[in-house]
Amino acid sequence: MISRILLAAAIVAGLSSAASAQTISIGTNPQGSLAYATGAAVSKVAIEEGDIRMRVVPQGGPNVVVPLVNNGELEFSIANGVAAAFAYTGQGEFSSPNENIRMVAVLFDLYSGFIVPKNSDIHTLQDLKGKRVASDFLTQEAVQTNAEATLNTVGMTYDDLQRVPVPDGVRGVEDLEAGNVDATFFSLSSGRTKQADAALGGIRILPIENSEDANAKIEAISPGAWVAEVKPGPNFPGITEPQGAYTTPFVILAGAGVPDEVVYNLVKALHANKEALVAANGAFNGFDPAEMHTDIGVPFHPGAEQFYTEAGL
Repeated sequence: MISRILLAAAIVAGLSSAASAQTISIGTNPQGSLAYATGAAVSKVAIEEGDIRMRVVPQGGPNVVVPLVNNGELEFSIANGVAAAFAYTGQGEFSSPNENIRMVAVLFDLYSGFIVPKNSDIHTLQDLKGKRVASDFLTQEAVQTNAEATLNTVGMTYDDLQRVPVPDGVRGVEDLEAGNVDATFFSLSSGRTKQADAALGGIRILPIENSEDANAKIEAISPGAWVAEVKPGPNFPGITEPQGAYTTPFVILAGAGVPDEVVYNLVKALHANKEALVAANGAFNGFDPAEMHTDIGVPFHPGAEQFYTEAGL
């Protein structure tokens, strides 16, 4: 009898060990994007500080990655807050609700804008009229939504531009370098944006008016987004003086079926290791552990809620 009990205990221990050794995936946009760099930083801290075996899986924008989290093919994903809220309710680029996604944490604000070469004669959003501009972003449709919201601040749409369809934001920047487009829309602090700055001899970010009217026009297309002031710095090539930029929160999502313990350990590791996150990706300079538990309209995962309750957040 004792030997049977010991055998059963050994089997349970073995199953537990196997579960803890499972590799967890976090989906992101393609390599070169800020989302990929963010996922890589999260994965590094998860491995080194959370005892979680995590790998980054570059796929596409939220319209590609979030449904994979919803159906359990990926455990986690990086997304912007507007896309995450749209995904949960089935709005925007999402044809049906993704009711199995859960919020894990707000990381930092994501700044985006229209990018042109430094020597371009395009200085304002209005100057984009009739120009060749990257569009559609079929595997990263959130970029298209963000760009449309930005154009709306000056009463313009893509009908005022020459559309040049691209699959994603990285390709848009590549086409800018190659001279195939006059402008593209992308995250300001991505690695690919910094590469373009070097390759083109400098870039310029078109400013967005930071006014009540502009914010209302952005809200009309991208609820939860806003205009924030961005100051010059090493993470923002093309910014030479304080100016307005399209802003959304960058978040981590998880599937509802991800074990509570895994999510709890990840949130705990991220909360305690800002320095390591910054070392892996400078965008985490904007990370505030006290703001991780911010409601964006997607319910939090129970494992995350457990940590936030214990931490008093």
